[in-house]
Amino acid sequence: MQKKLTTIGKSRALIIPKELLELYGFQEEVVIEPTDGGLILRPAQPGLSFAQAKERLFADKSDLLARLSDA
Repeated sequence: MQKKLTTIGKSRALIIPKELLELYGFQEEVVIEPTDGGLILRPAQPGLSFAQAKERLFADKSDLLARLSDA
């Protein structure tokens, strides 16, 4: 697929068709990775909130935390 860049102020933008956004799961943020041959564009993975990270830590390391609390 070949697309034209759109001028927005002093910048250029690429309009991505809705079908591709939905197909690849693009949301509000993207990751742009420069390569020798051009750019790779990927949907950004959302980060964890503090509460989610804490829950994952306690679930993944419950045995270690139990041993430390007994020491």
